[in-house]
Amino acid sequence: MAVAFKVAPGHRAGRTLRLVGLLAGLVLLAAVYQRGILETATSQSSAQAQVQVRRDTDGPVAIGQQLSDGSEAERDRSIGGGGGGGGEGALLPAPTISKEELEQRCAGTQGSWCQDYLQQRPILKKPPPRGTKDCLWGCNFVGVCDRLAGWCNCPAGWTGDDCSTRLKRPCSWDFRRHGFEPFNEPVDYSKPSGSPSRCSQLCDEDVGLCFCNSTMEFGRIPPDPLLPPGTPLVRRGRPMSQHCQPNKNPDTGQPAVFGTREPEELFGPGGWCRAQEPQMADPCPCIVDGYCGMYCDKPCEPFCPNQCSGHGECMTGFCKCSAGYWGHDCAYRYPGTEWTPGLVEERPWIADHVAAPAAEDPKPGDTRKRPLIYVYDLPAIFNSKLLQYRPDKGCCTHRFFNEDNSTYWGDAWVYAAETGLHEALLQSEHRTLDPEEADYFYIPVYSSCYIWPLHGDNDSPFFHSYQHIPRVHGTINMLVEVHAWIRSHLPYWDRRGGRDHIILQSHDEGSCWLPAVLRPAILLAHWGRMDLHHTSNTGYSPDNYTYEASHPVYMPEGTKGKLGDFPCYDPNKDLIIPPMASPNKYIRSPLLGAPARNRSILGFFKGRTQQNNPPFSRGIRQKLENLCRDQDWWGKHRIHLGEKNPEGLELSYSEALSSSTFCFALPGDGWSARMEDAIQHGCIPVIIQDNVHLAFESILDFSAFSLRIAQADMERMPDILLGVPPDRVAWLQRGLTKVWRRFAYSGYKPYLAETLKHRKLYQEALAIDPEGNQSEGPEALRPLSEYDPAQGDALETIYAWLHSRMPHTRRPVGEEGGSSDSSSSSSGSRGGKGGRKAVEASAHTAAAESR
Repeated sequence: MAVAFKVAPGHRAGRTLRLVGLLAGLVLLAAVYQRGILETATSQSSAQAQVQVRRDTDGPVAIGQQLSDGSEAERDRSIGGGGGGGGEGALLPAPTISKEELEQRCAGTQGSWCQDYLQQRPILKKPPPRGTKDCLWGCNFVGVCDRLAGWCNCPAGWTGDDCSTRLKRPCSWDFRRHGFEPFNEPVDYSKPSGSPSRCSQLCDEDVGLCFCNSTMEFGRIPPDPLLPPGTPLVRRGRPMSQHCQPNKNPDTGQPAVFGTREPEELFGPGGWCRAQEPQMADPCPCIVDGYCGMYCDKPCEPFCPNQCSGHGECMTGFCKCSAGYWGHDCAYRYPGTEWTPGLVEERPWIADHVAAPAAEDPKPGDTRKRPLIYVYDLPAIFNSKLLQYRPDKGCCTHRFFNEDNSTYWGDAWVYAAETGLHEALLQSEHRTLDPEEADYFYIPVYSSCYIWPLHGDNDSPFFHSYQHIPRVHGTINMLVEVHAWIRSHLPYWDRRGGRDHIILQSHDEGSCWLPAVLRPAILLAHWGRMDLHHTSNTGYSPDNYTYEASHPVYMPEGTKGKLGDFPCYDPNKDLIIPPMASPNKYIRSPLLGAPARNRSILGFFKGRTQQNNPPFSRGIRQKLENLCRDQDWWGKHRIHLGEKNPEGLELSYSEALSSSTFCFALPGDGWSARMEDAIQHGCIPVIIQDNVHLAFESILDFSAFSLRIAQADMERMPDILLGVPPDRVAWLQRGLTKVWRRFAYSGYKPYLAETLKHRKLYQEALAIDPEGNQSEGPEALRPLSEYDPAQGDALETIYAWLHSRMPHTRRPVGEEGGSSDSSSSSSGSRGGKGGRKAVEASAHTAAAESR
């Protein structure tokens, strides 16, 4: 039976007030009690409490947001912890930087992102996590145990959580028509081969590379199969690349459809596989990483990111860590293992390529700046296995080692940022080994390496992409798999819906074909195309991302829905960054310290024009080359555009740029590095590519050092350039000197050493000949005085911009970006609810400016 209580009207208000008063007293008492507990807690409890505060504020409380009492201390605590408890709540004073230094270091920037980064309060450095989880079967002697997660990362030849499942990569001479196993049939000399990995001798099925047979004097001899996996080879043998295959069947003499060498050259007594010094007019090229010398018989150091931190053996891209160390670059340690120089002492040639500040135990009072970036240890199939599979050491990497273990800079590999930025982050002071304290998560996937040379080189790796499907779609599938792996193995993507994740797309139109599932992440790219509802502009059909394709088994869902309807680049959250290249690319630049040159060339461009490929460069290079030739721009105005130097101009590319006033920044098959080439030589870039942002255009004042000309005005080029007054030319040149270092990665350790080496040589030459030709050229572009190459470079620019974006990654999952995104920390193009409208507006603005 229900019982009803009645309260007399006259007493209801009084009782309510007494109840409210009682509750208020209890709340006050609890607050006082809690304050007392917190003020008398031990330092260990205080740290634990800070961690709890940090985790509680991960969601709805954004960085810089006013908390309960609005105090600066509370705000700094939330910032100090980042995604985790980076600073453990400690308040440290902001650095003292003079106004003059701040203006100098942030010259040419828009907004306050640069100043805010330089003036941020540092946070205390924490010891790196060790990890205590074991892996099954010790990763089968071959893999590396991730002791935070308890699973194995496996090298080429192996897969599975414990690396006990074989993953063979045959030297496929054709491609599968069905099934999920790679094509693996004996080579048929009578049939054409669509795969460069075809092998007439011994195939190493771990990596899919061809070597001389073990029965020959210089053949490859595998270890005894009864020995543990990972046992070293008995003999490495000589590699046989696609340029080292017989043009006849060695047994029957029947002509082969593939191959360029006479069998006697390879297998005769004086041949490649049998003689100490093969009797060959043209020896087989030695292009496999780790193999050096004229006859590929001299071991040299192979490339690994961060060279395994000096604590592991590099297996052509995969780090097999020394005892007590683990991780993608062996930067993590087992409990009780002390950090040592490791192999750096006995291999001094790797010293410039090793740095792991995040791995070292901090000294008392050591501090660091934010953002803190955690670099994912992805399964090797997304990065290091691809390096092991590559057939040519000049592909997929920004550097490799020569015969004497000196460094060769792979500037010809235009997608160098893929391994270069990855390595720079591994070596950075901003790196954290603790994902719980990270502000950002970097996804190191090598999509450009897969798209070439690996896709089409062999029938594996296989990302559900049938051979007759354009390679770009196989790469999109690869990226979908990366996203699925991260979400299924780790909690960090879902924590903020991917907004605090970073991914690089370095390929030509790579920013345009990032799959929809990865669009919430911050995209770093070289191609800032902003028009909506875009289609591919490529001149190469395998890279046409708008080509629709499907397969009833491999890709029944087709390709259309994977990309969604997104702009290639969203200036609200993405950043266009410069491509990476060593200082050797601008070695004759006066900004680096070379003697200044008289800038007698008015306008200059030298590069591919591809007259027979109309879609390439949107037709811009072709049209300008034709105009230049037909109207004699060189003879009349000293303006040149073409694939070669004009007749009579005997200058290197670097010298020609250093001798020019204006240099044309034209697209390639998507992005090109022409603007960066111009800036690094002190040449005013002339940008001709409508509705496209170039590197850092959203955060630097481009009007202070460049010209932008609409594609519709190309025919008026001589009049436009001749119409720029001399005082404006000088003003633009002074603007270049303020920002040029932001387009060079001179703070990256290996490039820093190379930059300092070149500067020293130029300074020594200047001391011998003080006059030289320093009087030539514009006053603003003569060799610069002392400066720190590590300050204000491309890396610091990226870190500073990421620092400014931290508040915008902290919104709860599902909350849309609002106009609050737009702040003094970023450029004026940012902000606005409805990301598409903001992008459309910024694209319209860019188009209006170009007209």
